[in-house]
Amino acid sequence: MPKVVISGYYGFNNIGDEAILKGIIDGIKGFSQDTEIVVLSQYPEFTSKKHNVKSIKRMNLFSIIKEIKDCDLLVSGGGSLLQDVTSKRSILYYIAIIHIAKILNKKVMIYSQGIGPVNKKYNRNILKRVLNKVDFINVRDENSKQELLDMGIEKDILVTMDTVFGIKKPDIEIGKQILRDINIDFDKKIVGFSIRPWKNNKQIVAEISKVCESLVEEYDYQVLFIPFHFYADSSIIKDIYKSIDKKYRKNVFVLDKYLYVDEYISLVGNLDFLIGMRLHALIFSVLMEVPVVGLSYDPKINNFLNFIEKNDVISILNINFNDIMNDVKYLIENIDDERKLISRKKDEFREITDIHNKVLMDLIENRGEYFGKN
Repeated sequence: MPKVVISGYYGFNNIGDEAILKGIIDGIKGFSQDTEIVVLSQYPEFTSKKHNVKSIKRMNLFSIIKEIKDCDLLVSGGGSLLQDVTSKRSILYYIAIIHIAKILNKKVMIYSQGIGPVNKKYNRNILKRVLNKVDFINVRDENSKQELLDMGIEKDILVTMDTVFGIKKPDIEIGKQILRDINIDFDKKIVGFSIRPWKNNKQIVAEISKVCESLVEEYDYQVLFIPFHFYADSSIIKDIYKSIDKKYRKNVFVLDKYLYVDEYISLVGNLDFLIGMRLHALIFSVLMEVPVVGLSYDPKINNFLNFIEKNDVISILNINFNDIMNDVKYLIENIDDERKLISRKKDEFREITDIHNKVLMDLIENRGEYFGKN
C-alpha cells in the first residue's frame, strides 16, 4: 500500500487551508482508495476526524521523521506556505520538512502552492537550495512560477490552479439550513462578506459599514458576514456590525458558529454575490458559480481576480466606499453575464486541477509519465 505524508497549515481553524487539504485528499482518493495518508496538523484528532486519515502533531519531530521515513511521497501542499510576509518563521518550518524528506531520500512534490513574496535574502537562498532537490514543483499561478525562477530554481515548474477547484460541490441544502437557523429571509437577496483584519482596520471598518448600509437601504439586500478564519476574523466583523447604523442591523447577519468545508461552500452557494478579502472565500464563490467583488491585501488575491478577468482590483490599503460601490453597481447591473463568466471559469479551473492530481499519483506509483521530467 503506498503512503503519502502531507505537510501544510492544517488544524488552525483556517477554512481555506482545510479546503486545500480536502482537495488534496479527494485528489488522491479519486485515483486510489488504497493509499495511506498521514497529515501533519496542529490538532491531529480534529484532522483525523474530519478527513478520515491518520494525523500527527506537526511539531513532533520524532513522529514526523518516523512517518516520512516510511512514506513513498511527501506532499508540501497548497496555500501560501513559502512566503515570509505573514510570518517570519513558518517558511523555515516548511523548508525543514522538505529537507528532512530529501535527507531520507524520499520523493517530494510541491503541490498547487502560491509562492512568495519571499523578501529575506537568507530565505531566498535556502529555498533555492532545497527546492532544486525536490522531484516535482507545481504552483497555482504564473507569478509564483516567476518568483521561483527569480530565486534561481532550475527545475521545470507546472502551473495549474488552486486544488480546491477539484472538490466535489456539496448539496446546496446544507447551506440553506444554516441560513434558516440564523433567520435569513429567502424572499430577499443575500450578499456575503468575507473580511479579515489588516493593517488599516479602522479604515476597513468605516468603509465596509457604509457599503453595508447602502446595500440594505438602496438595494434591499440582506448582508451576511462570514468568518472564514473563524477566530481571526470575528473581531473585525463585530466592529463593523457595531459601526452600522442600528436602523439597518435587522438586515445584517453574522455567522457566529464554526463550520467546516462543505458547509462553508454550500453556504456560499446560496448567496447572490460575495464581497471578499479571503482568497478561499472568492474561490468558494467561483466553485459555486457566485459572482464576486474582490478586495486585495496580497498578490495572491490580485492573481486570482485576474484569472476571472477582474483586472481593476481594489487595494485594501486604499479601500473606499465609492470604489467598492462602483464595482457592486456594475455587478448588479450585469449579474447574468457575471454568472455566465464565473461558470465558464469554474469549468476551466476544474479541468486544470485534474492535471496536478495525475502528477501526484504518478509520483506515488512511480509510473514515470511525469516523474523524472524535471
